[in-house]
Order: sequence, then structure tokens, then C-alpha cells
Amino acid sequence: MLLQNSSAHNPKLSPLACISQRMASHGKQNSTLHTLSSSRMFTKAFSHFHLALSPRRRNPQECRCKLTEICYEEMLGANPGNPLLLRNYAKFLHEVKEDSSKAEEFYERAILAGPADGEVLSLYAQLIWETHKDGDRAQAYFDRAVQAAPEDCYVIASYANFLWTSEESDSGV
Repeated sequence: MLLQNSSAHNPKLSPLACISQRMASHGKQNSTLHTLSSSRMFTKAFSHFHLALSPRRRNPQECRCKLTEICYEEMLGANPGNPLLLRNYAKFLHEVKEDSSKAEEFYERAILAGPADGEVLSLYAQLIWETHKDGDRAQAYFDRAVQAAPEDCYVIASYANFLWTSEESDSGV
């Protein structure tokens, strides 16, 4: 919405320049949006968004995915040891980008940053089971996850699903 309003505000300026100009005219130089609009992350993200507008270059889904990846990389550059950010980026890599090896790396970093996070241990165990079918290693991480978060229904459900699927694969079903 801000982009639509800003380009209508002055069609000779780029939307990025219009946002900055509009923020300055409202005296909001210290606002979060102004900081974002002047950041390198926003400039990169906007350039990818702009490419999505051209149907010959990229499809919108690919561009949204790239925008998300750029935002995660920039945020991780500023906060490389943030366990929640590492976990969410790893989950994005695993579920959206389908990049298991890079997801594994970021889950490992998240576990190092927050070793008592049952959810990240569970997500990592799921990844180990899905990609490597290493039941012993996945079991070890699920055990740690349940110890760290014994009342977390997500962790318990993930563990139950692992037990169910690993039993099926052991019996050859």
C-alpha cells in the first residue's frame, strides 16, 4: 500500500525514493519504516520485488522466496547467534527452498546457540530422519527434544510421528 501511494505521489521518482521522501516530509526520520527503507536490505529486496513485476524475468513466487532469503541473510548478518532466527531460517530452507544440506547447517547452528530448545532439536531430528534415514541419530535428538520440552505438544507429536514412521520402515511396510 505504501508503494502504491508513494508512486502516485510523484511518478518521476522511484518508489524507493518516494518512500524516503514521504517519510521525511512527515517528520518520521527515526521510524522503523524509514530505517528499513534506507537500509541495504530494503534496497536489495526492493530490486528483487521490482524484477517480479516483469513477467518475462521472474515469477512472483520465486521473487517472494528470494526476498525472504535476502531478509534472513541480512538479519543473520546483524544477529548471527540468534537461535530463533537461525531456527526459522533453517525451517525456511528445509520446507520452502528444499535445501536439506543448508538447512542442516543452520539447524546445527541454532542448536549450538540454544541447546535447550526442544522445538529446534525436534525439527533437526525430523530433518535427519527424512534426509539420511539415520534412526539412531534422529532418536538421540528426539530424546533431547523431549527432555528439553516435555510438555510441548509439537515436540511430542513429532516424536510420535518419528516412532510411527521408523517402525513402519523397520517392518518393511
